Amino acid sequence: MLDRLRRRFLSGAQPGPIPMTVLVPGRLDHTVIRRTLDGVPSTVWAFRCGEPRENANWHVWRDWHEMPFPLGDRTILIFSAADYPVEGVAGGAAGSRCSVAVFGTETGDVLALRCWHELLHGLPGIESSDAMLESAAFRAFLAENYRRVYDIFVRDPERFRHDPRPQRLFYTMLTNAFAARTGLQPLPLPPAPVLD
Repeated sequence: MLDRLRRRFLSGAQPGPIPMTVLVPGRLDHTVIRRTLDGVPSTVWAFRCGEPRENANWHVWRDWHEMPFPLGDRTILIFSAADYPVEGVAGGAAGSRCSVAVFGTETGDVLALRCWHELLHGLPGIESSDAMLESAAFRAFLAENYRRVYDIFVRDPERFRHDPRPQRLFYTMLTNAFAARTGLQPLPLPPAPVLD
């Protein structure tokens, strides 16, 4: 995928967002899905809805927490944990395929960050979106752009493992690293969050 984007960039063609198919098996409200995906950077991904067909374009991945999972590349599957119960995970990714659980208790912002997190796993050439706590690049990014956040974060990074405030900063850094290598539009830096 990175090679395709580089070729488009080097040929003079303007690189564009990566087309992603969205599958929503079960009873999730599609307006919630649209609102959620509006919180994912449209400079990197473009979403179109597909028709979910079990065992044709998605299946229940028995070896990964019984999670519904897409079969085709460049696909994100979003499902309700009420329809497809999973325990111990909220998402998963393999290459450019990913799956995200909706438990019904998360905010729209948290759900958008969960989708963004799983989509980042499919971008080649960047650090893992799971590496926020140990990332030296993230600490340098915080020190340069968010000094107060850096001072609080480095004291006890573990307490921020599932905190959306530093996650948004980390995902922005990762997205911009990918954008810099592929000629995509970088994201503006978000305002500094207040960490307590």
